[in-house]
Amino acid sequence: MARPKKKEAETATAGEDGKPEAPKRTIIRAKTAFDWKGLVKKAESEAWRKLRVEIQVRDMLLAGKPASLDAGNAMLKARGLEDHMEAVADIVDPDERAKAAEKIRTDEGLCEFSRRSGKPGIWMPSNNLKAMLKENWSVLGLRVKVRGSKGALAEGLYVVAADCIDPVERDWIYLGNEPSGVHQAVAHTVGPTGPVSSIKRHEYVTRPKIAFEIWIATAESVAEKISDDELAKTFVHAQEHGTGACRSQGFGKWDIVEVRELAPPTEDELEEAAAKVA
Repeated sequence: MARPKKKEAETATAGEDGKPEAPKRTIIRAKTAFDWKGLVKKAESEAWRKLRVEIQVRDMLLAGKPASLDAGNAMLKARGLEDHMEAVADIVDPDERAKAAEKIRTDEGLCEFSRRSGKPGIWMPSNNLKAMLKENWSVLGLRVKVRGSKGALAEGLYVVAADCIDPVERDWIYLGNEPSGVHQAVAHTVGPTGPVSSIKRHEYVTRPKIAFEIWIATAESVAEKISDDELAKTFVHAQEHGTGACRSQGFGKWDIVEVRELAPPTEDELEEAAAKVA
């Protein structure tokens, strides 16, 4: 037999005549589409604190996205490595020279910037800059020092292209019409079979200026974990750490041109942005 349901206790307050008043209830009325539009606009204007950052790369920004490996390897074999034999040209013994040549036969192919269908030029995902900030935050020990900042950076901070309304285009930073050239170097590593030298080729852009925005959630759980002082320290360290490929070789270092706070968008600006996207 099912147990009888207990009567829920109702708290009542006494009225002026001494009689208990009926319990008060909260009534939630259905909102219209117009009501929700207003609520979303309000939330959009209050959700983010935004910083606009402009940086200048000191020398070369190298691409790190691998292109076809087979094409580069085939090219080197067809050319007989003539352009890459300087390191072994002085070896007299033909057997030793052959061994040395074999060590540099491995080609890592070309690393290139992103190309987008229907969009001319070369591009970099804006998320690469977020990864840069997270890495340098961690290097400075802030991930441990500021408890909870790891999650705040991962889920409460975003990097997007500057001055961009289209939410799809925000994910990409334009670097120019074409690369400035291809940087070529020989990298030396030790593999299972012994020392291996590989030819690394990277597209690069010379001294690009990169503008982006940092969006920080205004929620207390995020805002209190990412202070201005610690973010500034992260910028300063990231300048010397660099961005892009081959950072350990000194590439991709940059200087801050400007950091400024962006005012929250007005209602008219939000409406204009929504109209352009639509």
